[in-house]
Amino acid sequence: MTALLISNILLWCLLIALALVVFGLIRQIGVLHARIAPAGALMVDKGVAVNQPAPQVTAEDLLGRPVNFGYANDRTQLLFFLSPTCPICKSLLPALRAIDKARDDLDVVYISDGEPEQQQKLIKEFGLEGARYVVSPQVGMTYQIGKLPYAVMIDRQGVLKAKGLVNSREHLDSLFETEHLGAATLQEYLNKPSPSMHTPS
Repeated sequence: MTALLISNILLWCLLIALALVVFGLIRQIGVLHARIAPAGALMVDKGVAVNQPAPQVTAEDLLGRPVNFGYANDRTQLLFFLSPTCPICKSLLPALRAIDKARDDLDVVYISDGEPEQQQKLIKEFGLEGARYVVSPQVGMTYQIGKLPYAVMIDRQGVLKAKGLVNSREHLDSLFETEHLGAATLQEYLNKPSPSMHTPS
């Protein structure tokens, strides 16, 4: 009976110690999370460099309207490359619709490839009936898109201002930030050496 009591006391002591260790680890993770800078959209391809003219290509959307990519325009274009079978792509569609509605100076163009039935199902599910939705492998090949979901931002002059893999709303937002900051990616901007505080003698 005494041995059972001692073993129970030891087990409770171990459980309390483990709970304290877990609590300490959770606190440390929170501190690290606060210190880590946002990653932003990640560029993984060898396509056109940021701040260079975007490749020019024309395609029709599913409503038969011509869509010009890379040409001078009266609005900034956000090209979102997706697939109906990509769960992450689908999770970003509500955010893209909200961005499209909130900005009058932006055209969001959805670009996909694959079976027409799957495309129509996706369009109906997410209410994209009136959106510029292009099904064309040519656009993806022209912009050298290798992984999805991928986004490309082209300004009114037809210059590619930002691009990268976008796995979250934060990644989408980072494209707009890099457009304003003039950097290829958020990582590039954060890694830039700060200007020297010393003045030349």
